Amino acid sequence: MSKVIDFPKPAQPETIDQAFFEKFADAALLLKCFECVKDATEFVEDGGAIEVRDDVYVGLIEAYWALKVLFERKTGADAKKVSDEHWEIASKCLLAGETPPDMQIPISKSLAQPVSPENFIHLTDLELACAAFNYNDRVRLGGLATLAAGNAQITATMNDEVINAGTALHLLVLRLSGGSMETLAGHVGRKPGETLQ
Repeated sequence: MSKVIDFPKPAQPETIDQAFFEKFADAALLLKCFECVKDATEFVEDGGAIEVRDDVYVGLIEAYWALKVLFERKTGADAKKVSDEHWEIASKCLLAGETPPDMQIPISKSLAQPVSPENFIHLTDLELACAAFNYNDRVRLGGLATLAAGNAQITATMNDEVINAGTALHLLVLRLSGGSMETLAGHVGRKPGETLQ
């Protein structure tokens, strides 16, 4: 069976840091984390003791960096900072005898903004159709970029672009139908419940 994911083991020791692990796809990072945790678990179950700088310890450091990269790709946030903030809030609450609040994980903000329908009203039919097409094309290109990068900010941006494409297309359809979907259904010979092709 051929390998699908190649996670090379360097011939000479490399610096184990976030930059090294950013080179790899999500699937390779997940597999690396699984293997490191599996190896550590089996080692301890067999009576081994993890010591600083032994192979199992280094494997856990590799899993740490791989998880940090994955977290940043999925949320846009730094896992260590988020974890430190959560621990600080939990510690303060526990020392004060309070129940810690539900702590949220920050998600990256979009590079785009949903556009209000009022911003599209002044456009001609052709400009509206072009706007819907352009937003949709950005989503298509963003989808390809997201698959390649797994970037949280690109994902958030795509969501807003989908909203913008839908808003422009909705207004165009309403305008062409004379203001109602029912009227449009009559113009194109659709039966109630059928979708516009």
